Parts: sequence; C-alpha cells; structure tokens
Amino acid sequence: MTEQGPVTILSFMSIPKSDLDVFKGMKNGEEFTYKMSDAVQRFFPHVYKRMDIKKFKLCDENGYLQTAIKPVIRKPYLMFQDKLAVGCGDSVFLNDPITGQGCNLSSFCAEQLYETLIEWKHSKWDGEMGESYRKRTKQYVKEVTEWTNAMTDHCLSMLFND
Repeated sequence: MTEQGPVTILSFMSIPKSDLDVFKGMKNGEEFTYKMSDAVQRFFPHVYKRMDIKKFKLCDENGYLQTAIKPVIRKPYLMFQDKLAVGCGDSVFLNDPITGQGCNLSSFCAEQLYETLIEWKHSKWDGEMGESYRKRTKQYVKEVTEWTNAMTDHCLSMLFND
C-alpha cells in the first residue's frame, strides 16, 4: 500500500557480479524502471509477458531500494575515553529489509538495553555493563540474523533453480 494506493512490487535479489546484478549505481527512478523492465524481459520472460509495460513505473521517484549488504552483527558497545558507548538497532546489526526483521529486532534490543540500564542503575556504566547487555541480546540477535541469511539464501536458490 502506498500514498497512491495499492501497487505490485518486483524484488530482485541478485548475486553480486552475476548477470542479474544490473541495478548497482542507479541515480534516479527512470533509470531504475528501464533496468528493471530490461532485467525482467531478459531473465523472467514469463513474468514480462504478464506486465503492462505502458503502465510499468515507480509509484514515485524514490520508490526503489538498492541493497548490497549481508546481515551482520557487531559488538553493541565500546569504551571511548573512559565512557561507555552503547549501540542498539541498525548501528549494531543489519538485517535485510525484505524479511522485515529490523524493527522487531531493534525493539527487542531496546527493551534489553532498558532492562540492563535498570539493573545497573547504581553501578558504574563500563565495559562490564556493556558485556551484560551483549549477553542479554547475543543469542536472539544471532538467531534472527541467521534466519534472515537463510531466508535470503532460500529465496535466491528458488529463483535460480526454478
């Protein structure tokens, strides 16, 4: 659903430097529309036959997404000039937006950070506290990120083995 009403979305998950990796470096919606149409025609002719090319366009100029990031987990804290810096959400872990895990995982980590801060409210906020926060979130973040990677890999294998 968009501001202009319902739309159909085409999503490509290409292997970097493969034939389908045609979207890198796009600067505007017109270029994206052309490359998308061309890629569908070349790689998915059965889908292209069902498209109404005269109506095929973005719902707005910024209606496209480019990603080239494999989900990763970073240590959620560091000490900087004897002060604890704690990260939460995308500053610590990245998940592909296709799977919708980013908001859920950020909310979970924010809750765990709150619980950690409450638990440590009368203690020094240092690397030990950062490690306590990391231990609270590590397993869940790891499992979600592994699921995201597995889902992405599964979608790619379905796409190329069909």
